[in-house]
Amino acid sequence: MEKGPGRRWPARSLRPPCVSTGRWPPSSLPGSPKGGNLPLKEEWSALWGAFSFFTRLPLRPLAFSPDRFVLYLPLVGAFLGGVNFLLGKTLLSPYGPEALAFGLLLVQYFLANYFHFDGLLDTLDALAAQGDRRRRLEILKGPEIGALGFLFGFFHLLGQFLALKALLVRGLGPVFFKPLLGRWFILWGLIFGRPAKEEGLGALFFGKRALFRAGLALVPLSLFLFWFYPWETVVLWFLAYGITKFLERVFGGLTGDHLGALCELGEALFLLSLLR
Repeated sequence: MEKGPGRRWPARSLRPPCVSTGRWPPSSLPGSPKGGNLPLKEEWSALWGAFSFFTRLPLRPLAFSPDRFVLYLPLVGAFLGGVNFLLGKTLLSPYGPEALAFGLLLVQYFLANYFHFDGLLDTLDALAAQGDRRRRLEILKGPEIGALGFLFGFFHLLGQFLALKALLVRGLGPVFFKPLLGRWFILWGLIFGRPAKEEGLGALFFGKRALFRAGLALVPLSLFLFWFYPWETVVLWFLAYGITKFLERVFGGLTGDHLGALCELGEALFLLSLLR
């Protein structure tokens, strides 16, 4: 645009947001976000919070908004998959598939999956208990681990170890996609399910905003998974739906423990689907 002597440039209305403060400068235009935070800053806070909440990375959350965190679950899965892939590239040749499979499980459960695993064990104990929904929901709150949860948890980890050992001979693709499938199951749980309680941590992941952001995350992640594993993705989609509806029928909805159980089951079922 050419500047002329008769043209006056708007002093403030077209100024870009200040990068250093993350805020818009004052503007006289109607509808401008006067003094409000940039959406970019809010999304950065949500991304930071997602890694702080879903992993053990020493990150201090900028804001606690679980319904915003769900959009970045695929990035959390991609980060964990990248760690797995780098470990595989480094350790497979010198140590072999057995040691690598053990190391991958150790690192991933330390970084992220330990509290998902706890949710799986609590869910199994609650399913095995006698009583109504209220009794089962009370069991989910307890810190104890029952016999069924302990036994199934042992075989769950053993099965993953044996599956990884067999699949590592074929390549490193499964170790990258494994964490992605777990987070994919969580997203489908948010789409298909409803909260079992109005209070609690799990209820914070449901709602209109969480549903919308989970859908935004699901579309590209589903296409990405289908591109590499078309048959497995379709089968696992039906399993994610079936498991979610089963838990919803038994417990009256989903809790945070159930979302963790979905993550664990999604990863294990993905590995099993490749053993053919």
